[in-house]
Amino acid sequence: LQTSENKRRQFVSDASHELKTPLASIKLLTDSILQNDVDMPTVREFVGDIGREADRLNTMSQKLLSLSRVESQQDGDCEIIYLSPTLQRVARMLRGIAEKSQVSIELDLKNDSPVLFLEDDLYQIAFNLAENGIKYNVPGGKLSISLSREEDNAIIRFSDTGVGIPEDAVAHVFERFYRVDKARSRNSGGSGLGLAIVRNLVERNQGRIHVESAVGQGSVFTVTFPVFDMEEE
Repeated sequence: LQTSENKRRQFVSDASHELKTPLASIKLLTDSILQNDVDMPTVREFVGDIGREADRLNTMSQKLLSLSRVESQQDGDCEIIYLSPTLQRVARMLRGIAEKSQVSIELDLKNDSPVLFLEDDLYQIAFNLAENGIKYNVPGGKLSISLSREEDNAIIRFSDTGVGIPEDAVAHVFERFYRVDKARSRNSGGSGLGLAIVRNLVERNQGRIHVESAVGQGSVFTVTFPVFDMEEE
């Protein structure tokens, strides 16, 4: 109980700290408009900044709620599904963002396997990892999503040719609010919660997640789940 209470206190403290930053920016910008005689172009610029900070608050609030739901939710009604259809749907959803970022998406989903899973969880896992593979990539880069099977495990790999993660940061990327590069993450709308949500969803479905990365070369996120083979009569 004490450990649980300490975690709750730490979560509230971390969340409060993260939410204070955009709120302080909004307050500073509104005070600047109200207390100073600023010209209209500057007002428009400040209002645009306020809108972006509000968007950050909205994104962070939604992810905090998602993380809270994942941690408190009981196991739902799992079903036997194949991985490929959901991964293809995620790739379709992100194709426009990838094209805008000049990143190509390559799929190798031939080696599909049945798993016992919550499909909504699979979608969230794949969407978050694929979106990161695009967001932290480079123009002309590539995101590869592949399926394979090793003995009784189904394996999904998300490989990108992006900026990579420093060696000392790899062990922390699944922690709440951890950002490898705070300035870069804030500019791209990062909340430091996406990978924490992914890890919780993976573990809730009896899976494991692992990352390998090198600065300037890219990252590979590997997600492993037990295969659910249906026995023949």
